[in-house]
Amino acid sequence: MQLINTNRVKSAKFQLSQHRVQGERSSLSILQVAHLMDVVKNEGEMNHMSNGSVFFSWN
Repeated sequence: MQLINTNRVKSAKFQLSQHRVQGERSSLSILQVAHLMDVVKNEGEMNHMSNGSVFFSWN
């Protein structure tokens, strides 16, 4: 599962770098760019969550 997330983040970073290089000629919409930025931003949050433990009780 983590490999899939890693590939997804790498792909998003690559697409964002291509968008940055292409500038106005980029075919990405602002919504697509925002989604890619969310994928990259959430990478850190997912890593933080996977390192912690979650405890709960079934009562």
